[in-house]
Amino acid sequence: MGIAGGLSVALGVSAWLLLGRLIVSKMLDPRGHVSPDVERPEDRGYATERFWIPVDAEHRLHAWIIRPAGGGPFPCIMMVHGFHSHKDCLWSFPDEPGYQGSMMDQGAQSLCDAGFAVVAIDLRNHGQSDRHGQITLGQDEADDVIAAIRFLQNEADRLCIDSTRIGLRGESMGAVTCLIAAAKLGDLNQEALSRSMNVINVRALWCDSPFADAHRVVGDFLAHAGISVHLAPVVRFWLNRVTGRDIRLSSPIRHARQIRCPVFIVHSADDRLIGIDHFDELSSLDWKVQPERWRLAGHGHNRLWKEPDYHQRQIDFFKRHLDDSSRSDAVISR
Repeated sequence: MGIAGGLSVALGVSAWLLLGRLIVSKMLDPRGHVSPDVERPEDRGYATERFWIPVDAEHRLHAWIIRPAGGGPFPCIMMVHGFHSHKDCLWSFPDEPGYQGSMMDQGAQSLCDAGFAVVAIDLRNHGQSDRHGQITLGQDEADDVIAAIRFLQNEADRLCIDSTRIGLRGESMGAVTCLIAAAKLGDLNQEALSRSMNVINVRALWCDSPFADAHRVVGDFLAHAGISVHLAPVVRFWLNRVTGRDIRLSSPIRHARQIRCPVFIVHSADDRLIGIDHFDELSSLDWKVQPERWRLAGHGHNRLWKEPDYHQRQIDFFKRHLDDSSRSDAVISR
């Protein structure tokens, strides 16, 4: 190869790397792709308490809680939003004119009306929470979920919740974040038991539209954005470099055997962002506790709550596993 040919190759590789870097910068920018519209529980007449949750020296999470009528302590569901969203986001989608949906629609309202206290958090680098570092597709964000559960347990009396009856509900990347957090809790709680410390207990986890494999979902994200999937390798390269994480570890398929609490997974075959093949892959895994699964059709990503039975199934799942008579040591059982 002559000098001219070598120069052309070098320029091509440089352009390829630069383009991948630009895509990752846009992908990880917490200011991008977020709807400017908001809907808060107060907008629907719910008395709402807002507060901060400490995680570490660099991160605090902003959160709110709504409670049902009557006296507590109440079983509690913590809701975790997805990528480029936040707890008060009112989403709209170009492929569905007139659609709008918020955390209240996803289940906060129906769960509260059914007798649960509902907490919603902003993950790090999202919403009103502290912004430091990069979005990691669930890896570091899992620590936010664990810190939030610990906070709820420590502040249970003040918040009027039952510290032994806490469930998680996540959508999209939020569901992945919850799955990784549930897996981490197994090891953390075994260590806590060995030191006679309190465990961080999760009784049940509802997962709406999670991806199974973070390495593969990069290609899905690119295809959905109209970008060639041939750029997936360089995008993965930059995701690892920019986040300082091995992005493959954001894959729930790597964590299923460590999750000890009941899990419910729901996904739509018409999800154009995270395909139904991710649901199929999660369904085929050898889980520690085999999850319940519900395969739907006719709904876009993050819009499954419009299915007629969705809210009642979600309520029934949490009632079944957060009932006083159900086991409270699910995350530490062998």
